[in-house]
Amino acid sequence: MDDLFAAADEHHSLFFALLPAPPVVAGIRAAQQALEAALPPQRGAGVPDARLHLTLHWLGEWSQLPQALVEDACTAAAQLGLPGFGLRLDQAECFGHGESIWVLRPSEPPPQLASLHQALAAALAARRIRLPPGPAFAPHVTVRRRAGVRFPPRPVPAVEWQVRGFALLQSLRTQGGTRYAVLGEWPLAPG
Repeated sequence: MDDLFAAADEHHSLFFALLPAPPVVAGIRAAQQALEAALPPQRGAGVPDARLHLTLHWLGEWSQLPQALVEDACTAAAQLGLPGFGLRLDQAECFGHGESIWVLRPSEPPPQLASLHQALAAALAARRIRLPPGPAFAPHVTVRRRAGVRFPPRPVPAVEWQVRGFALLQSLRTQGGTRYAVLGEWPLAPG
């Protein structure tokens, strides 16, 4: 049941994600531009730089941010001691059923990414944090939502990403738009 005292138009989501450093953001934009050059013009500017990320685990959505969950999730994340790794985004694809969502993804996800995803899930479960049901993990970075064109998977100029950490983010969605806040960051060990 929603909190009767929360603002009705606020939605708080929590999720763990990889956040690209500025050089990786530049690579993502170059790959997006190469993709868009081969397709009809689209409306809007796509996902803003400040909201580019690769989701590891989505924890849910609430009308008011559950502070106890934030603290437990941070405790779980702090227990991981995994090494960093290289990630290569080299394929564009369309996700979504009703709306077309353009994403960049690795054609061959590194095993370390799956290890991070699984270890984080185990750490969350140990803190009794239940992950909402959802689709299987399909690592990707969304670059455009509500696109007017769908396309089959295709290669794009590769974006090389040295993953050195991960973060817990809060997404606050209101009538005025969506903004992210980093609630915690954890480094990965040198690879």
